[in-house]
Amino acid sequence: MALSDKEVQGLQGVLKSSIKKVNGSVIEVEGENKFYKIVLTTDSTTQAIAVVPVDNEKGENPNYKETTIVVAGTQVPGDNLEEFGNQPFFWKKNRDIVNSSERAFFASGAFGLFPGMLTPQADDIDIFYQITEEKIKPHNGTISNMSGFSQGGPGVAYTASKYGLKQNRTIKVTNFMDFAAKKAVDTGGISKEQVDYLNKNATIYRDSQRQVVNIDGNGGAVPYGKTMMFEIEDGENGHSPRAPKLKGNALDVDWYYKRNRFASGMTEKQVRKIAEYKAKNFKPKLALSNYGLEDNFDRPEHYIKEYLDNYGPFAPEPTKQDLISLNIKQIKELKASLKSSSGSKKISLREELVRVSAETTKLQAEVYEEEIKSKIESAKENVSQKISSLKSEAYSIARHLPSSEVEVLLSELSLDTAWNSGKETKTITAASDYKNRMSQISDNLNKVADRIIESDQIGAKIFSN
Repeated sequence: MALSDKEVQGLQGVLKSSIKKVNGSVIEVEGENKFYKIVLTTDSTTQAIAVVPVDNEKGENPNYKETTIVVAGTQVPGDNLEEFGNQPFFWKKNRDIVNSSERAFFASGAFGLFPGMLTPQADDIDIFYQITEEKIKPHNGTISNMSGFSQGGPGVAYTASKYGLKQNRTIKVTNFMDFAAKKAVDTGGISKEQVDYLNKNATIYRDSQRQVVNIDGNGGAVPYGKTMMFEIEDGENGHSPRAPKLKGNALDVDWYYKRNRFASGMTEKQVRKIAEYKAKNFKPKLALSNYGLEDNFDRPEHYIKEYLDNYGPFAPEPTKQDLISLNIKQIKELKASLKSSSGSKKISLREELVRVSAETTKLQAEVYEEEIKSKIESAKENVSQKISSLKSEAYSIARHLPSSEVEVLLSELSLDTAWNSGKETKTITAASDYKNRMSQISDNLNKVADRIIESDQIGAKIFSN
């Protein structure tokens, strides 16, 4: 077992606030009701924590089989301001920040002027891995997950693939916006064998604007792992492990689709709909008009090409059964979240639960009707084939009789006489009626969901007056 990308993202979000805690402390990822026990921390030039999942804030039932190492990115000036009252530690952190920035500078080859290298941070991560492994050995533990952000990304990729290959096992890598990744591969810091390993076991989340990483000498290119790109808008901070909206082990495609934003993993139908929206809402800018480029931006094809070039190929269209399975899983998750939610969050979850239930009801009815029709067609085809087979056998047996006599004998053996067309029509009509009734129920559930939000808005207005 391993933690999901969403769970690892939660740990990235609490890394900075957890590195000063003592080993054995329990930390919580807020909003997810997830608890972890700290195995090891380091707060020097490299910042990292190693944790294991536990059941609650008391740290009960630690699962050392899911030991996870999470590494922060480059430290930047100002990160140590809260330590100003502790002068010795403040100046130590000041030195750490300088060292961390220097490492990013060298890894990028002075931002592309020189060949660059695998970040020296990889050595720290390697040592941290070894110490963590020793600490969990008495518990028969296993490092199942590793995650790095920005400069920490290539260092994590190197360490996870090194020990994954050495120990002949999978270490799941979840990285965010890897900085100077191509430099690490091009200069041999990460070998071809390691790249092959990472292509099978690593997922890299990247923002569409490639903020910060676009100065790493290669425009933020990452030549290993499965890239998952998500669209951000101007003014948003894309260079953060908190930036992507995740669901399980992938981007929350529905979240991006509802907001007309691109994300890796979308179907052609979803991409085309967003492309049409972007083309329709395109507003020409003077700089584009001067070069005659605005003609491209008001055409859906421009955005479809942009998607294929940057976000990857279209995902296959999910079947109705796939959607039902996903919805049932989501309904369970929403019900669980409702138990620990309150206020506007609870209202939002209730609305989502009703809408997902409505969609599931409609899909299940459609699948039921299709299955009934399919089974009828299959049974009808079997009867038709059986009749053809019996006729062939009859002609073979009665070869000494005139064909006209055989025809008379077999005249009653036909699909019209053997198959009850009236019952077929009645069954199909009943299935269709059932689907229509369920569709109506689905529509009513959506109206209920509308009223949930309406009631909340009315209540908010009353209390604001």
